[in-house]
Amino acid sequence: MRVINKKILVFIVGLILLIAAILSLSDDLFSPYVSFEYAEKHPGKYVQVIGKRAADSEVIHTSAGFSFTMIDEAGSRLKAFHNGVKPQNFEHTEQIVALGKYSADKQIFEADKVLVKCPSKYEKENK
Repeated sequence: MRVINKKILVFIVGLILLIAAILSLSDDLFSPYVSFEYAEKHPGKYVQVIGKRAADSEVIHTSAGFSFTMIDEAGSRLKAFHNGVKPQNFEHTEQIVALGKYSADKQIFEADKVLVKCPSKYEKENK
């Protein structure tokens, strides 16, 4: 009987340690989106930032991609660069999700993916 109790105790302790390890290793387990402040404090770490394009900023096209100023949900502004094609409805979207890394050297968010929410799709659903 004592052997069974020891096995159960070892199992429970192991399970608690496993859960604690998973929670401590995963910064974004419950919220996949981070702020620019978090990205700036963790340069080089791959993150997702949700926000919108600053209305007072230009979208600048280059041969390598395009850049724009983005405002995250906390209100922080940061220049972002994407080395791909600009999404078709980029100027008309209400939300942008930029996936990438903050470059401390360049002081820019380097997005390898830029996702946009299609406003017309959601406007039709709300009517």
